[in-house]
Amino acid sequence: MTSMMTRRIAAALMFGVTMAAATPAFADKAAEDYVAKNAPMALAALNAKGQSPTERQVAFGKLFDQFADLPRIADFVLGRYARTARADPALYAEWIAAYRDYSIAVYQDQLDQYRGNTIRILPGSKDATINGRFYSVVRSEILRPGQKPLQVQWRLLRGTDGAFRVVDVAVQFDENIVWLAIQQQADNLAFLDRNKGDVRALLADVKRQTATMRARIAAGQSGRGSGG
Repeated sequence: MTSMMTRRIAAALMFGVTMAAATPAFADKAAEDYVAKNAPMALAALNAKGQSPTERQVAFGKLFDQFADLPRIADFVLGRYARTARADPALYAEWIAAYRDYSIAVYQDQLDQYRGNTIRILPGSKDATINGRFYSVVRSEILRPGQKPLQVQWRLLRGTDGAFRVVDVAVQFDENIVWLAIQQQADNLAFLDRNKGDVRALLADVKRQTATMRARIAAGQSGRGSGG
């Protein structure tokens, strides 16, 4: 993972899925309704006034656990090395926990700049059946007063119980759309290839990045004062 990509990530929830043999169609309105309901809740939790970074972290963490498919995401971003991690239950449990903390720190760090802004769902979302699973990609934008809206796309997986889970988020950087989990997987694979597939080395790097972001979050909160 590169520190540059970490600094540039600017939306909620980072998740992934292998894209293959997709047949798009018009999006299920239920998927759009899901994003319309839950995305503002995530932004509000991260931007709550009068709360400390730790309080915001806890509030968003509860939403993250409810709406994200963390095991699927954490496996995806390890790519072909996920099997190595799963072969060691203690290592795998530590990876899941560290990746969760990292993800929450990224959102808390980056979404602060969109404090007070709102999310609007856009028409024209797409559905696809990928490897036998039903996915929806919902388009939205974060409205920023006096600035061009920030385009955000949400990929949702519908489980066998009919419930949606967020599995990836795409954010607009300049004129490009970057799917965050896919980018994370590429960064992680490059790191692991350089380090002979040492998942523990990646784990240490993720924890280091998380600590750096937490320090930046705390410094930013201190600079703004207790009013949030």
